[in-house]
Amino acid sequence: MKTGNAVFDGLYKDVPAVVLENEYLRVKIVPGFGAKTASMFYKQGQASSGHELLWQASAAKFKKTAYGDPYSDGEISGFDEMFPSISQCFYEDKPWAGAGIPDHGEVWSIPWSASKDTGSAVFSVDGVRFPYTLTKTVRLEGSILRSVYRLENRSSFAFPYIWAAHPLFNAAPGMRFVVPNDCKEIVNAVAGPVLGGYGEVHTFPIMNAVGGKVDLSTVSPPDPSAYQKYYFRNKLAEGWCALENPVNGLSIRMSFPSDKISYLGMWLNQGGWAGQYNIAPEPCSAGMDRIDAAKLWGMQNSIAAGSMVEWYLDIAVSQLGK
Repeated sequence: MKTGNAVFDGLYKDVPAVVLENEYLRVKIVPGFGAKTASMFYKQGQASSGHELLWQASAAKFKKTAYGDPYSDGEISGFDEMFPSISQCFYEDKPWAGAGIPDHGEVWSIPWSASKDTGSAVFSVDGVRFPYTLTKTVRLEGSILRSVYRLENRSSFAFPYIWAAHPLFNAAPGMRFVVPNDCKEIVNAVAGPVLGGYGEVHTFPIMNAVGGKVDLSTVSPPDPSAYQKYYFRNKLAEGWCALENPVNGLSIRMSFPSDKISYLGMWLNQGGWAGQYNIAPEPCSAGMDRIDAAKLWGMQNSIAAGSMVEWYLDIAVSQLGK
């Protein structure tokens, strides 16, 4: 067993991974495929064997991808980086007007460079159709996985973009989704059986639905027809959200700077897509999954010409009641 904050080369399934490990967490990141955080294993807690926090695909081999592949063709698990869009779309602004952005963005399916430093790992990727460099530096701080991001716009034009975290955490019946008190209204981003048509606005946490009220802050048992994707309508005043799991007794709290990561989305899959049962709070720089949709909803974001922006994402794991 590694002691302290160790960073070393390893494997995730059959592909190379960078492993970060201490007494609380063992994290595996796959640089060859989007710097995906493929596994986040909490070594403490009620179970002596620990807990895998991220949804895992069942196949023994990693499902490899290439640039432009649909997300559904890849290793649908773990935590992917979504950039510079989430859903497939075409860029509208000059000088890139008409350039296509693949499903789930450019960077989730392609290799990133990787290097190790004392206690941390650095991953970096250049844009394919757009002149940017995205870098994340990852380290463990006790039971916190901290990722510090840097985005560089290497062009002489402003660059609208969406960065979104896409962590597929394992869901459990009764799991609570906790947000700041002023998060009172959501807008539906994907038409579906729970939230209705695209763009419908609902109150949070309790929404009125056909057949009665629905508590959006509590995860229901698996349902082969159910899924939700929505965004909180307004910019966040506080940069955090949390999942509280009564089944394994753990809390997962995500923290980020609300002036840079100003919006919060939620993907809850109760089995209606690919038969998975997972939940993905998505802190993001802009909303509604597409750059053009973000602009229409007044939830857009942009980086100035030739400039750089930095932000962080902390994922803290703790035991409920402690």
